[in-house]
Amino acid sequence: MINQIPQYEFTQRVKTLQEKMIQEKLDIIITFGDEAEPQYVRYFSDYWPSFESAGVFIPKTGEPSLLIGPESYTFSKAWSKIPRILKLKEYRESSEPEYPGVPLTTFTDLFNEVIDTSSFRRIGIVGYPLMPTPVYEAITKTAQDFRCEVVRAEKLIIGMKQIKSETEIEIMHNAYNISQKSFANVLKKIQPGMSEIEVVAESEYFIRKFGAENEAYPMWCISGENTTHAIARPTHKKIQKGEMIQIQVGARLGGYASSIGRPVVFGPAPQEVLDLMKIGLEARNLIVSNLKAGIEARKIDTLYREFLKKNDALECMIYGPCHGVGLMEGEHPWIEANSDYNLQENMTFCVDIFLKREHFGLRWEDVVRITKDGVEEFCIDYKDLIIL
Repeated sequence: MINQIPQYEFTQRVKTLQEKMIQEKLDIIITFGDEAEPQYVRYFSDYWPSFESAGVFIPKTGEPSLLIGPESYTFSKAWSKIPRILKLKEYRESSEPEYPGVPLTTFTDLFNEVIDTSSFRRIGIVGYPLMPTPVYEAITKTAQDFRCEVVRAEKLIIGMKQIKSETEIEIMHNAYNISQKSFANVLKKIQPGMSEIEVVAESEYFIRKFGAENEAYPMWCISGENTTHAIARPTHKKIQKGEMIQIQVGARLGGYASSIGRPVVFGPAPQEVLDLMKIGLEARNLIVSNLKAGIEARKIDTLYREFLKKNDALECMIYGPCHGVGLMEGEHPWIEANSDYNLQENMTFCVDIFLKREHFGLRWEDVVRITKDGVEEFCIDYKDLIIL
């Protein structure tokens, strides 16, 4: 089972970005990532920080550097596909230990390597919404000292990440297979009277048993009125017969996320619960059957809204029917009413149908790959209502 991106692919990602940097007149790109959202660091280095944060320093020519905190050197060396690893104080853990006497690199040291009389005087930062103040201020202060402009450059990398390579797709398949297999085992374990947390404990056990490196996101099982939460955490609430139960299982493998989400009910189920489950399933199938390369993304959102309106469920939606998936379970691109791009082959999406009434809600979620004529569904099973 393939569970890792090869070295040559990381090397090519840096070269591709450097070509884009020259076109955009950027001297340097500095990415940021942390334990919760490592994507902009892991995409170039395969490094996934723990406790401390990290960055990747990419000059317009030459070799990149992995930027880490003072404690992570041996850990990062074991993971990183970038050989040059530098310790900076700004990437230390949030409790801000001082590390007196530890030799550390500064952004001034890094800028001195790149900025000269032939420079564009432009620095791109990637991961701005994640970047803590100490890192941002250190970059902008150094840029000011070197008379450089700081700009956001996420679009350059987002464009690269949207189209998956064959290896990425294979790893994502493997991650999804772990999620689906784990979901199947959770269904064998779940029973009325279990707490939501106990069900999630089963999910966590099985994804690791079947080979996941970690969760793709904090997984959940929620029930009853808790299912109205579009984003949730499990509680000590006991699962009851006849109420909506939502189970989300997501394995991460080689950095890549997967997710399977299903509404479940222990029968007999109230008619209003069954009705919304059917609407969600039909919406899921409608979206999957209309996705293909070349179609404008907003047209998919229009189909979704028209279907919900026809079924008196338009007020049940919060967001559009799909979001990108890759190094994060939810990433660019999104399919919404204002999505003005065309779908392309080897984009990967979670078809994510979340609907809620006043006292209960549900989600149908599966991963698909866009193809020339439609989609490749990663989901093999569980394409019907689950009544236990």
